[in-house]
Amino acid sequence: MGTILDALTSKFLTKLGQLIEDEVVMTLSVKKDIKRLKKNLEYFSAVREDTEALAMEDRRIEAWWKSMTDVMFDVDVIIDLVMVHSQKLLLPPRSVCCNQSMVSCFGKLSFDHKVARRIKDINEKLDEIKTNTQMFSLDRTIRQQFQVTTVDRNQTSPIDELEVVGREIKQSVGNIVQMIVSGCHENSRSVLGIQGMGGIGKTTLAQKIYNEQMIREKFQVRIWLCVSQSYTETGLIKQAIRMAGEKCDQLETKTELLPLLVDTIKGKSVFLVLDDVWKSDVWIDLLLSPFMRAFNFHVLVTTRDLDVLSEMHAIYTHRVNKMNYNDGLELLMKKSFQSSEQISEFKNMGYEIVKKCDGLPLAIKVVAGVLSTKKTVAEWKSIRDSKWSIHGLPKELGGPLYLSYNNLPPQLKQCFLWCALLPPNFGIHRDAVAYWWVAEGFVRKEHEFSVHEIAEEYYLELVRRNLIQPIPKYVDKAVSTMHDLLRSLGQYLTKDHSLFMNAENNNAMSNLRRIGISHAVEKIPALEEHKCLRSLLLFNNKNFKLIHKEIFRKLEHIRILVLSGTSIQNIPESLGNLVLLRLLDLSYTEINKLPESTGSLISLEYLSLLGCHHLDSLPAGLMRLSNISFLQLEQTAVDHVPKGIAKFQQLYNLRGVFESGTGFRLDELRRLPNIQRLWVEKLESAVPGTELVLKNSHNLRELGLRCTVASTQERTRYQTDEVVRIQQVYEMLIPSPSLVYIFLEGFLGIRFPEWLLSEPELNMPGLCHMHLNECVSCSELPPAGQMPELLVLQIKGADEVVTIGTELLGKGVRSAAAFFPKLELLHIIGMCNLEKWSLNRNMCDDMEDNSQQLSLMPCLKRVLLLDCPKLRALPQDMSMIVNLKRIHIEGAHKLQEVVNLPAVLWLKVKNNACLRRISNLCKLQHLFVQDCPMLDQAENLCSLNRVYMIDCPHVQEFRNCLAEEEQGILVHVAADGRNIFPDESLYN
Repeated sequence: MGTILDALTSKFLTKLGQLIEDEVVMTLSVKKDIKRLKKNLEYFSAVREDTEALAMEDRRIEAWWKSMTDVMFDVDVIIDLVMVHSQKLLLPPRSVCCNQSMVSCFGKLSFDHKVARRIKDINEKLDEIKTNTQMFSLDRTIRQQFQVTTVDRNQTSPIDELEVVGREIKQSVGNIVQMIVSGCHENSRSVLGIQGMGGIGKTTLAQKIYNEQMIREKFQVRIWLCVSQSYTETGLIKQAIRMAGEKCDQLETKTELLPLLVDTIKGKSVFLVLDDVWKSDVWIDLLLSPFMRAFNFHVLVTTRDLDVLSEMHAIYTHRVNKMNYNDGLELLMKKSFQSSEQISEFKNMGYEIVKKCDGLPLAIKVVAGVLSTKKTVAEWKSIRDSKWSIHGLPKELGGPLYLSYNNLPPQLKQCFLWCALLPPNFGIHRDAVAYWWVAEGFVRKEHEFSVHEIAEEYYLELVRRNLIQPIPKYVDKAVSTMHDLLRSLGQYLTKDHSLFMNAENNNAMSNLRRIGISHAVEKIPALEEHKCLRSLLLFNNKNFKLIHKEIFRKLEHIRILVLSGTSIQNIPESLGNLVLLRLLDLSYTEINKLPESTGSLISLEYLSLLGCHHLDSLPAGLMRLSNISFLQLEQTAVDHVPKGIAKFQQLYNLRGVFESGTGFRLDELRRLPNIQRLWVEKLESAVPGTELVLKNSHNLRELGLRCTVASTQERTRYQTDEVVRIQQVYEMLIPSPSLVYIFLEGFLGIRFPEWLLSEPELNMPGLCHMHLNECVSCSELPPAGQMPELLVLQIKGADEVVTIGTELLGKGVRSAAAFFPKLELLHIIGMCNLEKWSLNRNMCDDMEDNSQQLSLMPCLKRVLLLDCPKLRALPQDMSMIVNLKRIHIEGAHKLQEVVNLPAVLWLKVKNNACLRRISNLCKLQHLFVQDCPMLDQAENLCSLNRVYMIDCPHVQEFRNCLAEEEQGILVHVAADGRNIFPDESLYN
């Protein structure tokens, strides 16, 4: 598929072609050198495709490859410097005195001289590198390029189930679970181990055990801790506390955290998984003592090292065997997306490929990712016959893992390697990593797609190829992680120029281009020594408190600067020297201002100030940054957004903007053609205009509209004319039909905007997520049941709504013969005056005779009903919702019964003062009850196998109702407010 050099040379040649045509640049003395550089680089489009592999096998070629990589980094810098300089020359001149003009002239001459010298040096290096003719192919045919198309985002493997195949692994799960459960009694304590080489499936096996029904039923608390080599003691303790159900956000030291952990698990049965343990001291010296206070505990440890389990006194060790070939073939076919009809055609070739994967599940999955892009048996054969072993590459990283990397298109190789710079087990957010890749220059615009859309497709392609693994709770695959072996492969391949620094590895080499620093690193190295640095990433490192005032004069090549969650308070003026900086993330820092020199960051595209609570103003120079595509101002103390946002013609994502005095006005939004994600705040202060400001935003996908009002009393103080004004503001914010997400937060009008009330399916036909939060004065809800694509609906804090009825259903969707044809998740929260909720379809107005044929919410799976104290009953027609599996009802004090829900499997009822009866839930398996003082009746719960009851005085009467069916039912009872619920929620 080509080397990374293919992507780089292609990019550079395009840029150099633009420079040669740039009249401004061609007035510089460097024009001859630029033309020669382009000619030199054209030669490098013929570098052999196997160069990177050869470099690992031959030290001379390795030196050549390293020199080539270094030069390419230098080429990238010099091209961008010239392009930035040409931009500066095109900027409108400011009024300057004679002396300043002379200085500017000398500056131009100085720049010409420096650039000419650097380009000449690069050309000389390239001439020297070209002398090694064996590294070039005589066949200069154009190599196939990876192109983005409209990708089926469902083509990635399902993530709500673990990829567990084969009888052997299922039997191992059963045996270990039985061993744990049978030994679970008062004061019982044990450590069990799962041992095996990297990538063999230890974590998958542990996850399957952790999620087994018998484990859920037996233990009140389940805790999963991923330890890895770079863990911090406070980080692990915090994670243990959170997974046990408590909060610890204000605590920072081990001395503060350990007592809270003890209190959280004291007297409870606990199942603890320690995943990826490298040293036994994490258990012996840190966690053993607090866990001794539990009623009983059982620990499952995954590790590569048998000595770790011996030191932890494990009573049983399960050694994970390699997969047999039949199970491996099943996994290969599943992960390469072969249809059942194709399996017989590919089976024999697949069997031979599985053999070459040596029984390692990770290897099989990543090779399956390669095969998923091959559609013929001949292409599968070419993979089988390709070079699998690479001499010089560590054994555990070679073979299938390197094959999966080597078969990536050049652009995706860069993206994959960049992810290895992130901390272990780091949540890789699709939207964030897309911006990082764009800022690095990995993504090129194609056809009608924006670079950000292309970057998102790159992310999904890595998911599809099994090189990053989506986290199951994110159903849209928006957050993923990278397996430690794949991360190690990426770090090995980039070891000459990139480093992730942790507590054990804090000695940085010289000439590094990218550095990531773990939150565990206590002493930050002298960064100014790395003058070639282009990416610096620090996440939540509280030890990083001070930036030397001259540091950015020395780090002039920085493109990405992430200081999120650090303790810095001041940013020096030298920031303005970073003319190549494209991404600046200062989120959740303690800064109180940005330097005026921010306006000199001519290349800046991304600026996040999210959660900078002390930041109260923006520098005037910020409005000069014409390349900005992402600007985030939410959760700051900023009270004035300058006028001129419309100058940011590249804006893709704008969050936290608001009208303010002589500053920003809403009508500026009309002039943002590329905006896709937009959050507007403080709309209670906005002034209505005469035009629809968003109607022509044809790419808009996400819209958040927020009135920022602190309390109910503050909401109700608005006069009638003010409410009318706010209503008018919302009417002018009608979105374009492209919208997918809508969020209305704190709307103060008495009636939802007309575009939401009248035929919303025409205004927003592709809407998938609707959140109506704290719309306190609206008494009528919009007809969301008419939305054909709606997946998620949340209604929260609608104080004036007394009845939810047919107005929410609307007319339904005729083409789908249903109301809410695709709705999967429904939240009704904080409805303090809601008394009645009806889903009676026959009462809908304007319905034709066949209205009864429209089904009701056929895809709805989960309902959350929270803090609706006056609601008297659930809708009778809820019994008609055929796929409703899980319901959580809390704070419904007038509700007397939960009845006639034939499909429901899981029910949680909490703090419902008048609830007396649960009846006719014939498929209900899991019931969780807390603080329901009147509950004493149950009937027709014939499938029930688990009941938890806390602070329910009539528990015995309730159990008597279950007497005939109680055999086989696990019943847990507690009083005094002790939380004995297992780690479960509506979304498990």
